[in-house]
Amino acid sequence: MLYSTYSGISVRQNNLDCVVIRRRKAGWKIDSSFTFLLEDKQDWKSTWVKLKKRLPRWRNCVSISLNFEEVLSKSSVINASLSENETLMQVQEQLSTAITKEELVHDYRKGQLLDGEQKLELYICKKEALTSLMKQCELSVDVVGWALTDLRTLSNEVEVHCGGKADGFIEITESRMIVISLNEQSLPMVVDITGQDLSVFIENLTHAFSSLSMNSEEESVTLLVYGCTDRIAELNKWFNHSPDLKLIDVSHTLIGQSLPSFTASYPALACALGAYCWSKACQ
Repeated sequence: MLYSTYSGISVRQNNLDCVVIRRRKAGWKIDSSFTFLLEDKQDWKSTWVKLKKRLPRWRNCVSISLNFEEVLSKSSVINASLSENETLMQVQEQLSTAITKEELVHDYRKGQLLDGEQKLELYICKKEALTSLMKQCELSVDVVGWALTDLRTLSNEVEVHCGGKADGFIEITESRMIVISLNEQSLPMVVDITGQDLSVFIENLTHAFSSLSMNSEEESVTLLVYGCTDRIAELNKWFNHSPDLKLIDVSHTLIGQSLPSFTASYPALACALGAYCWSKACQ
């Protein structure tokens, strides 16, 4: 189906956020955004009913994503000449190495061709996590994504709009910080910062940023930052005097300013963009 709009949904704490983007000839544009506060923790149903009334009814792709910690990503290189059945055999071989008795679900995609080889990206999650997510969302869902790849997609779009080049991005909340490289599919650095001053983690952060610098062609490293406003300010305080590091608060970019409350809405926007890019890749 050729979708014209993409509705990304994010549920965090007592808020349900949704961002709708519309396909344009030149790409995409934010069409609308909604936030619903869950007043009764036992009554999600009425919240979903309110959201459904606001969503486009025609050619709309409804998407929601699994959390960062609910998906395992594995990358490998395969022969580009492999048939689809042979690729499936490669996928099943990798799945067989998973050490768990729980039922798993998976998806995969093949990347660009290079010298007769092709990158295979495999995404695995527990069926229970997917089932729980689908039960929580009382709407018909067209695409289930992953919060990490959603943010990667949003970061790539921010790059285009900024006219610059970013080496990675940070998502920082009150309890956790994730640092991800955009130049390679390496595992992210995850730090539990619950109740801690960021100064405690400066050495680890410096090491992570140095690793990004080694993979960058530029003399300095540029990182996009999402998340809690106070935590971002704290992060800037420690690194604003470093000539080798540039932090860009995405909420201050053109994309960030296009939403009334970017700090709350960026996961939903990222989810919508993830579905939009998935749809383009399937055409």
